[in-house]
Amino acid sequence: MTVSQSNPVLIVGAGISGLLLAQNLGQHGIPVRVFERDTDLETRGVGWGLTLHWSLPALRLLLPDHLVKRLPEAYVDRSAVSEGLSSTFPFFDLSTGELKASTPKAPESDRIRVTRQGLRAILATDINIEWNKSLSGVSSTSDSVTATFEDGSSATGCLLVGCDGAQSRARRALLPELETYKIPVRMLGVRLELSPEQIKPIRDLDPFFLQGTHSKNDTFVYVSLLDAPGNHEDNSHPYVCQMCVSWPYREGFFNSDSPIEIPDTAEESHNLVRKFAETWAEPFRSLALGVPTDLELKGLKLQDLPPPKDLHTSGRAVLMGDSIHATAMYRGEGANHVILDVEEFVKRVVPVLKESGDNSSLRSVLDEYEQAVVIRTRP
Repeated sequence: MTVSQSNPVLIVGAGISGLLLAQNLGQHGIPVRVFERDTDLETRGVGWGLTLHWSLPALRLLLPDHLVKRLPEAYVDRSAVSEGLSSTFPFFDLSTGELKASTPKAPESDRIRVTRQGLRAILATDINIEWNKSLSGVSSTSDSVTATFEDGSSATGCLLVGCDGAQSRARRALLPELETYKIPVRMLGVRLELSPEQIKPIRDLDPFFLQGTHSKNDTFVYVSLLDAPGNHEDNSHPYVCQMCVSWPYREGFFNSDSPIEIPDTAEESHNLVRKFAETWAEPFRSLALGVPTDLELKGLKLQDLPPPKDLHTSGRAVLMGDSIHATAMYRGEGANHVILDVEEFVKRVVPVLKESGDNSSLRSVLDEYEQAVVIRTRP
C-alpha cells in the first residue's frame, strides 16, 4: 500500500516528536493524521523547561523556515537571550551553597532554553490534531495498519508511528512485555510566580536554571525558569519558575526506618519540603521555605525506559521518542533524542514511503531506524 490521502501515516501522540514528524512529512508531501488523547494543547499546562543543544541543527533542518524563525516565541526569557545571557547549569552543594560544577556558556546558535508548551504550540502550526483519541489497539496487515481508539473509532493508514510518551499505549499494543523501570526516587514539584526582587538571589546564580544536592542527606532540588517579564508587553508580569525537590526512595533516608513516599495530603507535602529545606543553604533554603501553602505540590514517581538491545517491533508500526526511550529529567537530553529520532526516521524511512512503501522494503528501513535509535539512546 503506497502512501496517499486515503492511506496516510498515522501519528499517535501530539508531543514534540509527533508534531515535528508531521511537519516534516508535510514538507515531503506525505499525508498524515495526528491523534492525541488530551483535549487540547493547554491540557497539561506549561510543562517542563527544555534545553536544546546538540539537536538544534537537526531541528532547524527538519522544520520549514517560517517555523524556525518562530522558535524564539518558545524561549523562557527572550529578553535575557537578547542581552546575551546564557546558562552554565550550575550544580551546588545544598549543605553549603558551594558551586561544585558548571558548563561553559553557549550562544543562542548552539543552545536554547524553551518551554515544552511553547515549542509544541509552534510545531502544531497548521497541523490538524484529532483530540480526545486514546489508543486502544493496533493491527497490521501486509499492506496497511489500523489504529482503534477508546471512543470506538478507527483509522487505517500505510504506517503507524507511536509518539505517545513514556506511558505509551502504542508501545503496550506493540510490545506488551516491555515495561518502564521504576526509578527509586520520589519528587514533588511546584510552579512559582516570583517578583524580580524575589527571584534575584536565584538569577544572580544563573538566569535560566540551577540545581544541587545536599552532600550529607542526598536531597536534590532544581529551579527552572519557564517565563519572564521580558516575554510580555506588560512588564508587571511575574517570573515563573518550576521548583522540583526529589529524594532517594530507600530505608534510612533522612533517618527514616522506611522509605519516604510522596505524602497523601497537601499539608504533609509542604511540611516535607520544608523539612528538607531547613537543611539547605541560601538561597535555596529561603526559596523552598517561602512556597505559599495554597500552591499545589505535584508528586511524581520517576520512571525511565532504557530500550533493550533486541527491541524490535513488527508489521507497519514503529515507536518514536519517549515511547521507545523515556529518560528522567536528570540527564537533560530527552528532548534532544526525540528530535534526533525524527531526523533518523526522515533519513531512512521517508525515501521508501515516497517511492513505493511496499511491505518488505518498509519493514527493512523501520528495523534500521529502530536499531539506530536504540544504539543512540541506551545508557
